[in-house]
Amino acid sequence: MTEFLDFFGIAVFAISGALVAGRVGFDVFGVLVIALLTALGGGTLRDLILDAHPVAWIENTHYLTVGIVAGLSTFGWVRLRRIPFRVLEVCDAVGLAFFTVAGAQKALSLGHEPEICVLMGMMTGVAGGVLRDVVCNELPLIFHKEIYATAAIVGAISFLLAESWLALGTDIAILIGMLVTLSLRLSGIFFGWSLPVFLKQEGRQRSD
Repeated sequence: MTEFLDFFGIAVFAISGALVAGRVGFDVFGVLVIALLTALGGGTLRDLILDAHPVAWIENTHYLTVGIVAGLSTFGWVRLRRIPFRVLEVCDAVGLAFFTVAGAQKALSLGHEPEICVLMGMMTGVAGGVLRDVVCNELPLIFHKEIYATAAIVGAISFLLAESWLALGTDIAILIGMLVTLSLRLSGIFFGWSLPVFLKQEGRQRSD
């Protein structure tokens, strides 16, 4: 199940990276670079921090192949038909759900504490998208007011509770973690669920 999560997450995140790169006008090479950066960035950062060597996509080059195929396929499809921006958001949400649980599960399998597992789950889910948006000179989705990183945190916690506390089994815990993450993120996209934002008040006169 873990390998399926990795492959599916890489494909979906590569698609979202290619869509962002295409939207800002990159050529086919630029699209491919951004697709791979989005798909592999979070997992690479996680493995380096956890000292898990070799990095996943170096150990299994099929991950790299999936990212390349997904990125190039998206490039070709977009040239034939325009894809709405909402598709990008949904693809990103699906990738977030898959990668969050995959990251938390890998940290758990290496014997790390629950807090580290949650942090690694969130990092695996959001880091690739942050790198994608920074390179493309876009405001990273993680900093938008819609629920994003919070969805990853709650999803990772849900996975750990189902796996370690409730002992529901790994497959069930994975599904729970993914569904929680995906539901929260999609609620932010379609219903505007958001966290409070800091409002800067300018020109306000003191009344005392």
